[in-house]
Order: sequence, then C-alpha cells, then structure tokens
Amino acid sequence: MPEGQGMRATLQRRMLLLGMIPRQPRRVSAPDLVGRLQTRGLSTTLRTIERDLEALSGFLPLGRDERDRPYGWYWLSEAPLQDVPAMDPETALTLQILDAHSAQLLPPSARARLKPQAARAREVLDSAGEASGLSLWPERVRILSNGPPLTPPEMPDGVFLVLQQGLLERRCLDITYRSRSKGQVKDHRIHPLALVFREPVTYLLATMEPHQDVVHLAAHRIEAAALTDQPARDPEGGFDLDQIIRNGAFDYPEGDAIPLELRVNADLAYHLHEARLAEDQVIERGPDGTSRVTATVRDTARLKWWLLGLGAGVEVLGPQALRDAIAQELESARLAYRTKDPA
Repeated sequence: MPEGQGMRATLQRRMLLLGMIPRQPRRVSAPDLVGRLQTRGLSTTLRTIERDLEALSGFLPLGRDERDRPYGWYWLSEAPLQDVPAMDPETALTLQILDAHSAQLLPPSARARLKPQAARAREVLDSAGEASGLSLWPERVRILSNGPPLTPPEMPDGVFLVLQQGLLERRCLDITYRSRSKGQVKDHRIHPLALVFREPVTYLLATMEPHQDVVHLAAHRIEAAALTDQPARDPEGGFDLDQIIRNGAFDYPEGDAIPLELRVNADLAYHLHEARLAEDQVIERGPDGTSRVTATVRDTARLKWWLLGLGAGVEVLGPQALRDAIAQELESARLAYRTKDPA
C-alpha cells in the first residue's frame, strides 16, 4: 500500500476508534473494538487495535483497566471533550441551555455523560466573545411561572433518584406513599410510567398492583422507594402521556367540555384577543366597553381558580352551574373580609 494511503487508513481507523471508547466508569475491550470496526466495514486485526490503543494512550487521556482480561479501555472521567469536527457556537448554546434545565428532566446517568459536553460548550461560548451575542444568551433569557414563585415541596433524600432509575430501567418500585385524600400512609408496589413537572409539584404516573388504572403520585409524598427486579409494564389498554395531558388530567378535571360564556373588561378582552381560550373563541364588544366571550373549554378546577383570580374583571354568564359556583366562592370571600379583626 502506498505510504499516503497507509497514513490515511491509520488516521481513519484511529479516529473511529476514539469515538468508540466510552468515558469512565464504562469501558470497552480491544476485541469488542475490533468487532465494532468490522461492522463499520473496516477490516483490521486485534494486534493492530492493541497497538493503536497503546500509541493513542501515550498522548491522550485514555485509561486501561487491567483487573481482568481482556483489558478495558476508557476515557478518563476528567478528560476534556475531544470534539471532531469542532463544536460550533450554536451547538454549544444548545448544550448550555440543556445543562441548565436538565436537573429533573434527565436521569443521573445521562446528566453525568453531559458534563464534559457542557464544559466544552462553555469554553466555546467564552471564546466566541460577547460580540457574537451567543455567549450572553444564557444570561439574557429566562422563563417565569404564571403566578407567585412557589417553593417546590421537599422530597426525602434519595427518593427522586430511585424514581428516575425505576422509570429509566423499566423496573417496578416498592414505595411508601402518604395519601392526602385518605390521610393514610401505605406501602405499594407500582409500575412507573412517566414523570410530569407542573410547578411546583413533580408527579409520578404509575399503576399500583393489582390495578390497571393510572394514578398520579405527588413525588414529595413518597416517603420511601426501593427498586425491585420485577420488570415494569404499561397498562393493558396502553399508555399515552400526551393524550392524558390533552384530556386535562393535570388541570384537576371536574366534568366534560362546557360552553363558557363570560363578560370581561377591556383589558381582559385585549389579553384574550392575543391568548385565546380555545379555537372556537368569539369576542363581541358591547356598547358599555365590556366584551362578551364564548369558548368551549374543559370544566376543571384550574378554570375556576383562573376565573376567581380575575376578580371584578370578569363575570361568568354561563353555564349556570359554573356561575353559581363562582358566585358562592366570591360570597364566602366577601363574608371573610367583612370580619373587622382578622386575628
């Protein structure tokens, strides 16, 4: 083989090889690397790969576990990310934002693997300089909750990690759960299905043996959790998280869809022009400056909380049952505020 082609083949093989070596604590043996390269259409031998690994470890932060044969090779845990081709600033920005919001969204093993990429992303953004704007982006963009900033409930130490691991590995969990509605603390074996974060509460969706209905467990009320070896299974009728959310399960449903009719002030009418209640929403302005709003919405507790929070800016015209419920709440509040001595 001509010298130039030989050098090209060696470079190609070693670049592929480096991309197949995991970061500590995972490891891979030379025979496994030979098999992976051959599946990529690269013909090589075990001795060649062993020589490559020895040569590369001479100037790169590679480690070798010699406790068992064949030896296991790995990137050192503190090794800087070797990105070929180089990471561009846009990718670095994406990784930075993902890292900032991944504490609950990603399982611990995935977050640990993200650390080197996040560190490299920070270096790339810092080197881009403030003139590019990308380095400043993480400091200039924020997401705020709609309402007072409530502190998330505290969870018992270690419980959330077990919940994440059970969901990730599709294994059943044995939990001790404190039910708010029943006022009891009971042990259950559950099949974890999904995690949902709705500020400030984290929910674990699961089925409880021997039942098939999906329950929503507030994670902070799980007082203890342990992994089991039993595989977790979806309900017999299937499981669709997006459909559950669309059905209003996390809005505390109290009934089916209702034809909502409101009389609102000018400020709220302007807001609803921009952020609609529903696709079929209609707003009709009246001669007195107020507007009549109609829309088909789900009957939920969150709808009632929203209407009550608007105070005198809204009047519920229909349906009658909703109007009566809001009127009763407002009357109870009025009576409470009539008390001269709040103590």
